[in-house]
Amino acid sequence: MKENFKLGGILLIITMIAGLLLGFANDLTKEAIIENSKINKEDLNAILPVAESIKDMDIEIAEDGTVKEVYEAVKGNDVVGYVLKVTSKGFHGAIDFVVAISKENKVSGIKVLSHSETPGLGAKVAEEKFASRFVDKPATGYLEVVKTTPNKDTEIEAVSGATVSSKASIAAVNDAIAFYLEKIKGEEVAPQAETDANTAASGS
Repeated sequence: MKENFKLGGILLIITMIAGLLLGFANDLTKEAIIENSKINKEDLNAILPVAESIKDMDIEIAEDGTVKEVYEAVKGNDVVGYVLKVTSKGFHGAIDFVVAISKENKVSGIKVLSHSETPGLGAKVAEEKFASRFVDKPATGYLEVVKTTPNKDTEIEAVSGATVSSKASIAAVNDAIAFYLEKIKGEEVAPQAETDANTAASGS
């Protein structure tokens, strides 16, 4: 009986020590976890070169929405744009994007953070060649995907053979634009479904 009490006491002490160590480790890594959830410097420089850093925005984000995180992009004390993390549905699953919109109401850049699209096809949406098609596109309304060479500033040429992945990219950017216009600028935004006819007419 005495041995059982002794063993129980030892286990209790070990459990208490483990709990304290875990709590201490959590405090040490808390800031790193928070920092890792943000856009890194390399990504920021790629999508909004004028910005020096980003900071959290006090803004409401729907839990079930495609926009997951929103930041102000700053240079010195000035806000130079906004950075949004957006998730869209691709051919093989979710595609996570980061979209930057400048104070000039233009898409300054996009980048795919993660995806599971088909190598050589849908995966091409993560390449710079495709991402560059969004640079300087107007963030004043919805963009459209087309299969031929664009003839309007609001059109984005799809990746050949990867229509679904291309549409997922356009949808992500459009969701970012809609959030920017509605939640940040306070403008009324028409439902994206109203642009379906235009998109279909463009050959998507």
